[in-house]
Amino acid sequence: MKIDCFTHVMPQAYADALQQEVGGYGELAKLHKAMPALFDMDLRIASMDRLGIDQQVITLAAPPVEVVAKDPELAAKLAAIANDGIAEMADRDPGRFIPVGNIAMNNMSVAVAETRRCIEQLGMKGMLIYSSDRRRAIDTDRFMPFYDLMADYDLPIWIHPAREPDVPDYIDEDVSEYVIWQVFGWPYETTAAMTRLVFSGVFDRHPDIKFITHHAGAMAPFFDKRIESVYPLFTSANPKLREQVESMDEPVLNYFKKFYGDTALMGSVGGLTNALAFFGSDHLLFGTDAPFDLQGGDQFTVDTVTSIEALPASDKAKQEIYSENLRRMLRLDSR
Repeated sequence: MKIDCFTHVMPQAYADALQQEVGGYGELAKLHKAMPALFDMDLRIASMDRLGIDQQVITLAAPPVEVVAKDPELAAKLAAIANDGIAEMADRDPGRFIPVGNIAMNNMSVAVAETRRCIEQLGMKGMLIYSSDRRRAIDTDRFMPFYDLMADYDLPIWIHPAREPDVPDYIDEDVSEYVIWQVFGWPYETTAAMTRLVFSGVFDRHPDIKFITHHAGAMAPFFDKRIESVYPLFTSANPKLREQVESMDEPVLNYFKKFYGDTALMGSVGGLTNALAFFGSDHLLFGTDAPFDLQGGDQFTVDTVTSIEALPASDKAKQEIYSENLRRMLRLDSR
């Protein structure tokens, strides 16, 4: 059995609302129009049947709603429209699609109520957030009620990277050139968000809280020894950091391993092998990032399955990655 834990959709009603309320969403809208599988669930089902995918988790495609709708009330309204649309898309074939909700991160007072609606009324199996709220950290007090609620539900929080082209890489430039903002910026942003959550104490407060990171835990698996070595070095000269580290229940590196990573590395066997060594097969989830390739998701799906099959892992471990871990996390057997 194969369950893709991280795919994207764009409900048409939400796209229409963005156009009406904020004049659309720029270059991404053009990209989305070239990817009909973002909108058309029949195309999804055909692709899944063709490639042997039993189920997909569907999450809202970028951009983050708070980026395009800076007014908090409007952002919350649009997030609700998107969630209704995601639920409708999942209802096209409830046995194939698992809906995940989204929130307006610039309106966390409404986000908690919207989360309750998503899970209790729309039947969603978790919520998606971004690695930052318009460059603002996600470990501040206003986010804690949301994390507390998700811990109470015992359902995962999906983390998608967020960084826009207008965030330059150098101070004498106005934009990020050569798609650095996405190719390398997104893994950095995910890792920064993971680090802030590690030091926020949320894992000590909620030992079983579950975060699913896009792209195999980003930079953390590749820099495990750096994490393990550098923090002790800097705590010796930084009293504030030392106090923080000493207050934690476990070594810093252990907390990074509490995250879950998907397999969306576009078929990189070396990268995925590293992620497996870091997370273990029990914290790695089959995910493809479909349909964001030039073949409507088919290319990433085929390449990702090929990379999993090439892993130095047992058949049992691979089945954990393909479906069993997510089935356990989402309590799918209890449906």
